[in-house]
Parts: sequence; C-alpha cells; structure tokens
Amino acid sequence: MEKRSMKSAYAYLVPSTIIMTLMLGFPIVYNIIISFTEWTLKSSEKHFNGIDNYIKVLMDEKFIKILIITVLWTGINILLQMLIGIGLALFADHLTKGKKFMRVILLIPWIIPGTVTALTWKWMLQSDVGIVNYLLMHFNLTGQNILFLSDQNIALMTLILVHVWKAFPFWFLMITASLQNKPVDQIEAAVMDGARYPHILRYIILPHLSPIIASTGVLTTIWTLNYFDLIWLMTKGGPMDATSTLPIYTYRLAFEFNDFGRSAALAVISLIVVSLVCIPYVRKMFHNMKEEGVL
Repeated sequence: MEKRSMKSAYAYLVPSTIIMTLMLGFPIVYNIIISFTEWTLKSSEKHFNGIDNYIKVLMDEKFIKILIITVLWTGINILLQMLIGIGLALFADHLTKGKKFMRVILLIPWIIPGTVTALTWKWMLQSDVGIVNYLLMHFNLTGQNILFLSDQNIALMTLILVHVWKAFPFWFLMITASLQNKPVDQIEAAVMDGARYPHILRYIILPHLSPIIASTGVLTTIWTLNYFDLIWLMTKGGPMDATSTLPIYTYRLAFEFNDFGRSAALAVISLIVVSLVCIPYVRKMFHNMKEEGVL
C-alpha cells in the first residue's frame, strides 16, 4: 500500500513537473543556443560564431569591474539583510507586549512593490529637493547636499542600503517563523544550569536556526544576484557603471547596444556564477535536511 501511495503521489506531480520544465527549460536552452550566434538588429539572421561571444564578454574591460560590483552588491546585501533580520527576530521574540504590532510594521517594506520603492527613494534621495538631504542639512549633519545617486563613490552603497531596507523583512519573517518551535526544554535546562544568553544563542538557538538560515540564504542570494528593477529605476547602472551589475549589463547589451548574442552569453555566465555561489548554501541545506531525517 505504501509503494502504491508513493507512486500515486509522484503521478500527481508529473503534470506540474512537465509544465515547469518547459517554462524554465525552454528559455534557458534557447538562450544558450543564441549565445553561440551573432545576432543584432542590423540583421534578422543568426549566424553561428562558436564561442566568440563568450570571448568578447570575458575580454571586455567592463566585465571584471561589473563582476566585482555584482559580488559587492550581493555579499554586502545578504550580510546586512541576515544580521538585521535575525537580530530583529530575536528581539521581537523576547518582547512581551507589542510583538504582533512590530511584526506587522517590519513587514511593510517587503510588501511594497519594487517599482514604488525605487521611485519613492529616488525622489527622497534627490540632491536638491530630496527630504534626506533636507534633514541632514537641517540637523547640521552635512554642510552641503550629498549626491547619493550621482556620486560614483557612494551610489552603490546607497542602493545597497535601500535594497536592505526593502529585503530584510523576508529574513525577519523566516527567522520569526522558525523561532516559534525553538527547543524550549533545552533552553530552560540551560538557564537552570546557569548558562547566559550569548551561550544559549550560540549553542542552542543558532544551531536550531541553521537550516532556515541556509535555505533563506539560497533564496536571497539568487534574488539579489538577479535583482534588476530597483537598480535600473534609480540609476540605470550609473554613474560611470558604478552600480551596473550583471543583470543590468545583460539588459543593456541587448536593448541598448542591440547585441543579443553577447547578451545571451553574459546571461549564461551569470547563470554559472549564481550556481557556483549557491552550491555551499545548497550543500548545507541538504546536510541539515539529512540530519533531521527529511531526506
């Protein structure tokens, strides 16, 4: 009976699996095929050119700069999101009053559409009429307007902070949900033995949270690496490519420079980068699932 029920369960999964494979697999395969062709708007014909597109992308002087910017964008984003999300989740877990209110307020940035977030912050960070510069001048924190989005030295960090503001609630939500079934018995036993909170956090709570931290890390890494709308709407990759990440440059190659073959090659390279970055997270996630007996 058990084998029959398992077969029935897998049978129900077959239609959705086929649909998802076609929806995800076809664009990826088609993109890989295009990456080996020369295709621009000058001609509707596609000519096979081997790995020329990949060579052009890798030899482009902009590629290394954009790759470094992408790594900084992703790494700093994930680190800040994780620290803020986990910290606020642990703080909210200790509250006796106002816990539900805090959870609702902190989720607001996450549910706001990305376009609305980008345009609102772009207006707030304007150098001449933005409220951020007005407040900084009003409280004498600066003597002149700061070019948040026009200065190539601070534009990337500005976008990172805006994105962290929008994205950290997802970490907060996931960690808060995991804390609902934390090992209370172990915590109480540790308290009775005289253990302090830092030790309880390190040896009981964080090991309990490690599976959800790993899975959340995988998701947010993929999302952040491929993030497009906020960067494009606020800076379009400028100034001087200071905020240009791999997705932004891929888009520009296709729809500004009309080089679809090179854009497809860069998209394939981006896919490889995402896969390599996520391998440690995925291995950790499956390791935790095996320890818990899920697999």
